[in-house]
Amino acid sequence: MFRILFSLLFCFSFVFADSVTPANSGDAAISAQKVVLPSAKKAAWIKLEGDVDPGMNDYARRAIAEASSKNPDLIVFEINTFGGRLDAAFDIVDTITALKIPTIALVQKKAISAGALIALASDKLYMLPSTTIGDCAPIVQSSDGQPQIVGEKIQSPLRAKFRNLAERNGHPRLLAESMVSLDLGVMELSNADTTVYMTVAEFNDLPEYESKKWTTKKTLVRAGELLTMTNEEAQKLKFSLGTPANIDEFKKEVGITETIHIEISWAENLSRFIGAISGVLMILGFGALYMEFKTPGFGVFGVIGIVLIAIVFFGQYASHLHDKIPAILLCLGVIFMLLEIFILPGMMICGAAGIICFVAALALSFDISNLPSFAPEFNSLAGWQYGLLYIMMCAVFALSLPILLSKYLLPVLPDTLTPINKIDLSAAYSPTEEFVEDVKKGDVGVALTDLRPSGHAEFGGKMFDAQSRSDFIEKGESVRVEFVEAGKVWVSHNKSV
Repeated sequence: MFRILFSLLFCFSFVFADSVTPANSGDAAISAQKVVLPSAKKAAWIKLEGDVDPGMNDYARRAIAEASSKNPDLIVFEINTFGGRLDAAFDIVDTITALKIPTIALVQKKAISAGALIALASDKLYMLPSTTIGDCAPIVQSSDGQPQIVGEKIQSPLRAKFRNLAERNGHPRLLAESMVSLDLGVMELSNADTTVYMTVAEFNDLPEYESKKWTTKKTLVRAGELLTMTNEEAQKLKFSLGTPANIDEFKKEVGITETIHIEISWAENLSRFIGAISGVLMILGFGALYMEFKTPGFGVFGVIGIVLIAIVFFGQYASHLHDKIPAILLCLGVIFMLLEIFILPGMMICGAAGIICFVAALALSFDISNLPSFAPEFNSLAGWQYGLLYIMMCAVFALSLPILLSKYLLPVLPDTLTPINKIDLSAAYSPTEEFVEDVKKGDVGVALTDLRPSGHAEFGGKMFDAQSRSDFIEKGESVRVEFVEAGKVWVSHNKSV
């Protein structure tokens, strides 16, 4: 019987203790946070720095997906940013909060504006010495070029997002909202065993007997100010769990023994760079197009304008190209080959560029796992280097094998088995040689096709293979024979015309 009574009294004591906790529209009493971290052995490390923009969002999405595939014990976000676009920050926050893997945000230098929103999205927050976090009021540029805080229509959903993250991760809700709105004015009220936060307006509305309960009244955020905290203030106000001296100390404190760094790719860097200068590119592009419209025909200004505007739109998709280089090189190789065949025949520059693109595409798409077991291994070579070596070896083998066979094997085969024509051609007659004798040095004719440098020219009513010895010669221009060699007529511009 006594045990039952004692148990009931014990339960009622907890209910009573909860009932006397002050309840108001501010934060309820906040007890010391208990750090619950996994026995972390392996951590994926993602660095978020620079402007918060769609490029950072693309990198964060890809990095988080790659990190999750490696089954880490936790994911660390190293943050250093002054903020940026709110839509990109919301997307990053939604990606982080959807994770089932524990997450930690480490403020490396600053997490300002949208950076603060991203930092508070993680389960735990740490800040290195001399770092800051906060000041997340949404701003736009006014007509006079000055930054201006946007109205309640934007602030309200942003405050709700901060409130949601604060409640999710055990941060003071009202202080989180004060990073967004200027007019809150937050006070800290405490007595012997309780600490609460409320707005100045809420405190002024308290009855006198209620306000006298609080032995200490401290204004943390004045009306008209935004909350921005140092690392010491963030730890004191229950946002940060600690201030390790450096990254090594942070790893030791959390228990990280293995780190997997998810680096930003060249394509994501390119996308972010184009995004940063897209405004300038658009101005220059439309300016060039305006100059083109003011001049007759279509010239260099039109090409420049189209290229600059195309770069701006290309930047929106550039971040997804880091694993598509082989396909891009393959397409470029095809384009160069078509240029060599139809636009610039005989130049060989486009042909050589096309071959280089084809070889590079093969090398970059090379998969070592597809090699046969007897193939030699070169552990000191990177994947693409191994692929390039393998391709070069195959090319040498493919070129040398038919040469050796045609020189040593095919000549000794019986006539019924060999594909070689053994007819004696020493007395064969070529009408081309006699035909070319009709042309001699100094003769003047006309180019029937563009000579770039090869093509056709007409002399004395007959067509000949011709090759320019000087610059490109357009179709219809007058040409002069320089000399005749190997059935081909070498010509140059007829300057006497």
